[in-house]
Amino acid sequence: TSNFKNPNLCCLSSPTRLAHSVKVKAQESEVSVAVDAFTQFKHLLLPITDRNPYLSEGTRQAAATTAALAKKYGADITVVVIDDKSKESHPEHETQLGSIRWHLSEGGFQEFKLLEKLGEGSKPTAIIGEVADDLNLDLVVLSMEAIHSKHVDANLLAEFIPCPVLLLPL
Repeated sequence: TSNFKNPNLCCLSSPTRLAHSVKVKAQESEVSVAVDAFTQFKHLLLPITDRNPYLSEGTRQAAATTAALAKKYGADITVVVIDDKSKESHPEHETQLGSIRWHLSEGGFQEFKLLEKLGEGSKPTAIIGEVADDLNLDLVVLSMEAIHSKHVDANLLAEFIPCPVLLLPL
């Protein structure tokens, strides 16, 4: 006799184990396509949108990543410093430029192109897109911090940026 009140339920005398094993091997062509994608990036853009003269954690991470990618794949770097205020109203501007130089040189990168878009009144996302388009850049490296801090509008990235964007988590 059974203690079950529902006649549709069944009692198993021993536990049954179901196991499935699936092995998936990436196709070499798929892996090489992913690796080849980075070798195509010969000119990288590092936008600086924060006002921290010593660079925020996210910007430092983006600088280190940009330098590492450029060094590994033989790419050039362009840095664009974007601020809605003019250079004159930003007393620690030179300190910030020194920080940018230092962080890129720590990554083994001594030479890079520097653009300053200060006091122009345009949205940073539009400026990043304009620079990427004008210089025919291959990749923009940006920290999610720039989006979280509202310096860069994530909704406009796809509209204004004509090349891939590498968004780094915080």
